[in-house]
Amino acid sequence: MDCFKKIFLLIFLLINANAVNASTSEFIGVIGAAIGEIKNQNNEKLENGSKIFYGDTIISDSQSNAQILFLDQTVLTLGSDTELTIDEFIYDPESHEGSFVSNVKSGTVKFITGQISNKNPDNLEVKFPSGTLGARGTEFVVLSESNDKSTVVLLGPGPANSLGMIPGNLILSDGITSINITQPGYEAMVTN
Repeated sequence: MDCFKKIFLLIFLLINANAVNASTSEFIGVIGAAIGEIKNQNNEKLENGSKIFYGDTIISDSQSNAQILFLDQTVLTLGSDTELTIDEFIYDPESHEGSFVSNVKSGTVKFITGQISNKNPDNLEVKFPSGTLGARGTEFVVLSESNDKSTVVLLGPGPANSLGMIPGNLILSDGITSINITQPGYEAMVTN
């Protein structure tokens, strides 16, 4: 009987240790700056230093914005009246490999890509109501105006930059056709 209690206690401790590891491994970023009313899907107020977790939806009210810093050095800036969900975030800090999928449901989000998308634009996917995009090592803005229309603008750097930076590119799709945007300042509208 004493052996049974020890085995039960060992199993209990192992299960609890795994639960702690699972909850701490979901932390993927922080709010670097919050102005106005920023909250998550649970209606909890987010402020400077608030942790962001896998599966979170971040909502900025009118006259509010937030900047989110992710573990792979990706930076997202949410404009007013924006809703963004983190659908997937997997990152290995040693190899810089991973996958990042976000969903801009409404509003404006500026992206500065981090380590995950540097090797392959398929590793960073941004969904929006009228399409999706992949990005490699660049800066861009997604404006989701409605379920029928979204605008994407490549900010840079481009192939002729004077800083020696690797040129970025966007691969934009409406589900039927795809285009590659490589020139900073170019934009594309995706409509349903």
